[in-house]
Amino acid sequence: MTFYGAVGLVGFFWHAIAQDSNDIWRVDPDQDWLTMLWTPTVGVGMGLVVVQLFRALEGRFAWLPQLHAEFRALLGRPAPSELVLLAATSALGEELLFRGAMLDAWGLWPSTLIFALLHIPPKRALWPWTASSLAIGVVLGELTLATGNLGAAVALHFVVNLQNLLYITRNPPRPSVRGPVRPAQA
Repeated sequence: MTFYGAVGLVGFFWHAIAQDSNDIWRVDPDQDWLTMLWTPTVGVGMGLVVVQLFRALEGRFAWLPQLHAEFRALLGRPAPSELVLLAATSALGEELLFRGAMLDAWGLWPSTLIFALLHIPPKRALWPWTASSLAIGVVLGELTLATGNLGAAVALHFVVNLQNLLYITRNPPRPSVRGPVRPAQA
């Protein structure tokens, strides 16, 4: 959590120095508070869709259960409050840096590529996670540009992280199915 706090501070100060503004949350400084209030609900809805999509794919791609097992071994079984704190700090820290500072400074593709590259796992078999991080990074960046603030992106990122952390730490990985399933011959 300290790491993600530092990531968020880097994003905050980068934006403050580059833009001469402490308002990292809004792309459009004239955006009203009503918009700031409803945009996180868009992110929550999209986050729930993303999580359900990956749950549906879990049995079809071997890398998803493998990634699940890796994270489960790394995380153990933390308390729910610890998972909420980890999901919140990682979502907020990464969004402040990648969508708050980098998107504004470098644009969608450079900020998204760096986001994806920082999600490279140690095992080559898990590299599809990096590709999925690239796709989700594009969605987060476009969502930030479309809504004019970080609310939707932070909410989406938080929902995905929290749902996945709860699932990974509370459930064993599901086996993946490769090719057609045939009954065993007697």
